[in-house]
Amino acid sequence: MNAFHLKVKENSVGSQSGYHTLYKRLAWIYDKIYAEIFPYREIFDLVDEVLRKHGCDKILEVACGTGHLMEILERNAYQVTGLDISKEMLEIAKKRSKGRLIRQDMRDIKVGEVFDALICLGRSFTYMITDDDVEKALKGFNRALRDGGGLIFDNFDAKDVDESYFKEWKKRVFEFDNFRVTRLSKSFDYDEKNSSWLVKWKYVIERNIEKESIYDQARLRAFHEVCLKNKLRRHGFCMLEGIHKWGSLIIIAQKEAS
Repeated sequence: MNAFHLKVKENSVGSQSGYHTLYKRLAWIYDKIYAEIFPYREIFDLVDEVLRKHGCDKILEVACGTGHLMEILERNAYQVTGLDISKEMLEIAKKRSKGRLIRQDMRDIKVGEVFDALICLGRSFTYMITDDDVEKALKGFNRALRDGGGLIFDNFDAKDVDESYFKEWKKRVFEFDNFRVTRLSKSFDYDEKNSSWLVKWKYVIERNIEKESIYDQARLRAFHEVCLKNKLRRHGFCMLEGIHKWGSLIIIAQKEAS
């Protein structure tokens, strides 16, 4: 049975970073285009190897989005609970996943149980713009894990961010059976203090003779590996490995015994 829980009030979620137009009005677009952007099968293979190595079966997927990775995990016999800030994304995830779905902000995780592993992928941690955001998220990650539990999350790698990010608009076109999406994006306003920047997007959606343009923006943050290692240590984690893959810095850590 699929238990679908809306744990957070609308007014407490809507103003938080990480819950912008792409995850609201454009959730159905996200579901389509990110199935092409993210190599979910390859991501699963990496995650599966780590989970098997550490004997993890009961998984909490933070920022589960529309459930693509959750669905693959479930097909491979993992027991998965999905958590996301977006009610629109969870409504889509509900159609493809069997596990419990919870609407919460990753800065305030309160799930009432502990898990063998927590995964937070798709560079969702990039919305932890302030150090306070990071501290709250890692505290929640710790609360949700058993002693010895595994943590896998990814980020933009700060050492790879350079001036080329901010030079020009980037364009990508996605073709589907009955519509087309053109996504234009550009980064602005780099803050060296915390390796964050503003991204603006324009989505042009074409269906038959109809064309609609929708604008969006969000502030994103990259992290240095040593910074995350230090923050993890302060919150009861031992960092095991940093993997540079798919344009991301993937962190694998383990909760230490309390």
